[in-house]
Amino acid sequence: LVNRAVRTYNNMLWFAFCLRIFTERIIKMTLRKITCLFLTLLLCFPLLSAFAEGAAAPAEGTWICLACGSAASWDDCPYCGTVRGVWTCFGCGAGNLSETCRACGMNREESLHAQVACGDPLRAWPVVRYLADQGQGDALCALAQYYETGLLVPQDTEMALETYRKACGTGYAPACLQLGKIYDRGELVEQDEYTAMEYFQKAADLGSAEAMWYVGTFWEEGVVVSRDTVKAMDYYRKAAEAGDADSWMSIAACYADGRGTEKDFSTALEYYEKAADSGSHMACDYLGYLYMAGEQVPQDFEKGLAYYRKAAELGNGRSMMALGYAYLSGQGLDADPEAAARWYEMAALSGRTDALAILEKLRQ
Repeated sequence: LVNRAVRTYNNMLWFAFCLRIFTERIIKMTLRKITCLFLTLLLCFPLLSAFAEGAAAPAEGTWICLACGSAASWDDCPYCGTVRGVWTCFGCGAGNLSETCRACGMNREESLHAQVACGDPLRAWPVVRYLADQGQGDALCALAQYYETGLLVPQDTEMALETYRKACGTGYAPACLQLGKIYDRGELVEQDEYTAMEYFQKAADLGSAEAMWYVGTFWEEGVVVSRDTVKAMDYYRKAAEAGDADSWMSIAACYADGRGTEKDFSTALEYYEKAADSGSHMACDYLGYLYMAGEQVPQDFEKGLAYYRKAAELGNGRSMMALGYAYLSGQGLDADPEAAARWYEMAALSGRTDALAILEKLRQ
């Protein structure tokens, strides 16, 4: 009994010793991690502060750093140390102080606006804030998107709308178009088709082809304004001639159904082909269907497959599925299950969830 008691006591001492060592190590690791986190936050504080400031208007006498987007009062940025007026050429990456890049000759303004439109929100941010502070329409429109999504600045619907309106007020058509879409769909505000029509009309007057198409749909459907298919056709033509390929489809549909003009499918077919030649994937897909099915046109598998391929190259998932079916069934070409599977896989990758089920069956 004495030996057992001694062993038990020794075990308890050993357990207490191990627990003390384990606890000390945990505390040391925790303190080390906290220290590392504190040092990291301390080092990143300037950048975080610049982002937290958002795009608030800088105080009088300050300038916007083109390297980090923060507001500074001295001759160098307190957050990143960049000297006032330094800009990085978007074309070659060289740093400059003059109006022209010393390395490639790119103009400063051209470089800044190219950086705004680069598609990388982190890279564009400093220039967006800089040009927005100067009242540039493209930068204000981009800044509104930052507020809308809450990227780098706190998400703020009211500030996003206000900034979109400022951009529209500068005569920047894409901002007016975006406001029209917002009010038309009721995304950030309560749906208001009257206000949407006003913004679409303003964007159309500024030369936006897409806005012209939207105005045409309002006239065709009789939304806000009295229905007038002739005016709708006029706007569709303006939009198509301004570069909106899908507007040729709207004109074709008017001829096919006799809306705003005499019903004439042969003329409609010409416009569908014009839309396809202009790069409309919807027109290519529709023409592919017409020729493969032989509806209203003589059946022509070769033409139909050619249009489907063109639509698929333009990213049309339905045409990818149609090509998969053609290879699977041997419609107009030799049956090839492997080629069919490849097309169904491409359709699934483009977002067609119905292609996944067919692809799974093919694999089985």
